[in-house]
Amino acid sequence: MGGFPITSTSPPQSDTSAVVEQFLSKILETLDGSIPNPQSITQILPQLHQHPRIIIDGNPFGSKEQFQQLWATLPLSTHQVASCDVHFIPSSDGQQVNPNQGQFIVLAHLKVRFDESGRNRVGETALFNSAPTSSTRAIWSHWFGVSLSFVVDSTISNNFNTESISTWDYRFTESPVNSIFQVN
Repeated sequence: MGGFPITSTSPPQSDTSAVVEQFLSKILETLDGSIPNPQSITQILPQLHQHPRIIIDGNPFGSKEQFQQLWATLPLSTHQVASCDVHFIPSSDGQQVNPNQGQFIVLAHLKVRFDESGRNRVGETALFNSAPTSSTRAIWSHWFGVSLSFVVDSTISNNFNTESISTWDYRFTESPVNSIFQVN
């Protein structure tokens, strides 16, 4: 019987779910943040690999930059995590399993709402009159449901600020009827 000798299938830290949940919060902050100028779009999900597999609502994206450019044009958002399921897959060198290295497969159910005031993350608006309005306060939509699944390297156990996400699938599962922001 040829097989991999498995000594342990636990990742390097004892409570990896907590680490992954902290990482999830960190990456959602990058999605929710405003961008001071259009050149700062690299602040949006910088944890993506250089050539990740990205799918948004069933539509594939060709590159990390293409996704970041699209996300920068969207209104401000705020995410909340409803649930998070984490599984660790140890890596193998062909001879044996390395329980200290591998990948996490994450499935999270989220709620997200968008600013309906008419501005995108960079603060741009489609209005011809560029005079500042009296209020720049966000007008939040009702909550949308989102299913997020992604694959991330176990290196996040040591550092959240690395290009560690290889796969990203973000799907809207529920849309409020009375929102200005529409998801097709």
